Amino acid sequence: MKKMGSVVILAMLLLLVSACGSKEATSTPEASTASQSAKESTEASTQGGTVDEIKKRGKLNIGTSGTFRPMTFMDEKGELVGVDIEIGQKIAEKLGVELEWSVGNLAGLIPAMLADKSDLVMFSTTMNPDRLEVIDFSEEYTSLGTVAVVKESNTTVKDVTELDGLIIGVIGGSGAQSTAEGIGGYKEMKQYPGHGEAIADLKLGRIDVYVAGSIAAYDFIKHDTGGEKLKVVGQHYNELDIGVGIRKNEPELKAVVDSVIQEMKQDGSLQQLLDKWISK
Repeated sequence: MKKMGSVVILAMLLLLVSACGSKEATSTPEASTASQSAKESTEASTQGGTVDEIKKRGKLNIGTSGTFRPMTFMDEKGELVGVDIEIGQKIAEKLGVELEWSVGNLAGLIPAMLADKSDLVMFSTTMNPDRLEVIDFSEEYTSLGTVAVVKESNTTVKDVTELDGLIIGVIGGSGAQSTAEGIGGYKEMKQYPGHGEAIADLKLGRIDVYVAGSIAAYDFIKHDTGGEKLKVVGQHYNELDIGVGIRKNEPELKAVVDSVIQEMKQDGSLQQLLDKWISK
């Protein structure tokens, strides 16, 4: 697999407002910090902003998590691959510039973009209400719901909407976390940096259910070969569109990104890409 752009590992050690307990129950840490950043950032500066600035720089910088297979993840060669990565490459090609990825903790990606550390964000970014308050999105290119993942032997958990009294796991700052907070009723919520850590605790019995995005959940189960088997129970809940995250008031850049997605839809390459990566 050819390399999809140079990977820059950023130390995104942001002191999130939400981590200090200031967020409301239905707001993700990512959204609380992003909201503050949006108020403080009124104009694009060094790293981000207009299409002309990106072209002058000769480089498009996109923030991603690299932990959400099959959308954005590291392969066995340590290179970023997945649906988001290939679409990102198309956007850079459309702009006629190099592509640079900034890989960081999911909860810090939107605040970093609002602080002009990146031009776009792509981490299977769902268009949930919290995010729509602080950023714009491109045209959608797929969607996902939230599901409950449990051990195959589990017969008590029936659906992601029935979390009463359970210890649940989520990826911190994810759309699934926001959805789970909206459902409520759980005994405790544990936050993880990625799927691997959450799945490991699920298998060890440290959490009762892993609340996750449907795309990644099915992909992980398909490729999982160690320990007790897992399964998805119940229905997909709160299906949300996925798009490229863009700062507000960036109509020129949004138009470029939208045109790439529209062209991919029209020529069939988007569906081919989704079929290539996403488990049925």
